[in-house]
Amino acid sequence: METINIRQAQLDLKELFERAEPSFGEYRTSEYIKERLNAMGLTDWKTHNTGIFGTIDAGKEKTVGIRADMDALPANTEKTEYMHLCGHHANMTTILGVLENITKNRDKLKYNVRYIFQPAEEVIGGAVTMIEAGCMEGVDEVFATHTTPDVVLGSVALIAGGCMAGSNHFEVRIKGKSTHAAMPSSGTDTVTAACEYVMSMQTAITRLKNPVDPGLISFGMINGGTAANILPETVVLQGTFRHFDPVVKEVIHNAMQTRLKAIEEFYGVTGELIIHDGTPPVICDKDLVAKLINLSNAKDITVSRYDRKSMGGEDFAFMTELAKGAFIWQGVSTGGYQPPLHNKDYRVPDEAVYPGIKLLTAYLTD
Repeated sequence: METINIRQAQLDLKELFERAEPSFGEYRTSEYIKERLNAMGLTDWKTHNTGIFGTIDAGKEKTVGIRADMDALPANTEKTEYMHLCGHHANMTTILGVLENITKNRDKLKYNVRYIFQPAEEVIGGAVTMIEAGCMEGVDEVFATHTTPDVVLGSVALIAGGCMAGSNHFEVRIKGKSTHAAMPSSGTDTVTAACEYVMSMQTAITRLKNPVDPGLISFGMINGGTAANILPETVVLQGTFRHFDPVVKEVIHNAMQTRLKAIEEFYGVTGELIIHDGTPPVICDKDLVAKLINLSNAKDITVSRYDRKSMGGEDFAFMTELAKGAFIWQGVSTGGYQPPLHNKDYRVPDEAVYPGIKLLTAYLTD
């Protein structure tokens, strides 16, 4: 029953990889999924933006959700080309493979199944819009899969408790008085002020929070200035901070505000801190993870020895706030150097999706 239509899985991977599209722009991807669902006899689905969700009603008391994200990432700075540099084509292929198995064995289903193909994971908003459209109504448990270079190809990894971090993005605008670079005392040095802010926040992470609690802050963008000999009026910083514990989130938030006030006073600048709504951490239900591990052992699915929390964010977290859930990592590592997620060379071997298809099929059927 947990057999895999390898030829179809390979075709799905290829087709979905070639249809890589931006967040909320997954139109060709959505059309392909609809075609596949229709071919399986699944026609009673709903759409929201480019997302799709539906239910296989087996007349059971409990409903289990299986979710895949759909969007790709820009492959060039102009954002005119997109590629599945995070492997979302594999996540969709896994769920399609599970659906193909269970639609052929509906009489074996232990649960009603809610399938969810969600757009725009990379920009955070996709899960929220799908939830607002009703994709989690009546769902008791929910699962998602994702590939990773940190796990051996052909195996899965399961983490109980905190799995992926809560994530917030932010912007800091430091404004002052422009002046000649040779005469900094005639104006304000917004560049040095910005640099000191960046470095001081790294100290805040190591000194103010409990060192055993995970948390980080990273600055991914600094913009300011038009010439080598002009101190600019404005410097803009953008970045992200990550956490598993709300106490750590509060420590980071307070430190950002406190340090910005100190920078303002010392350099004579004004600062503006904008923190954007982000995702909560993905917390995997311990009982569900234990069931998946036991089931993997029973079905000869290799469970990799991997218990490392990821500081990456995932909007699947919004779904695990509404129902018990678990995140299933599928390995792509073949040994040696493996390009990380979001790298231009990240690729998913065909075999990477097989363990997830087998495991979720087994979970949903007798």
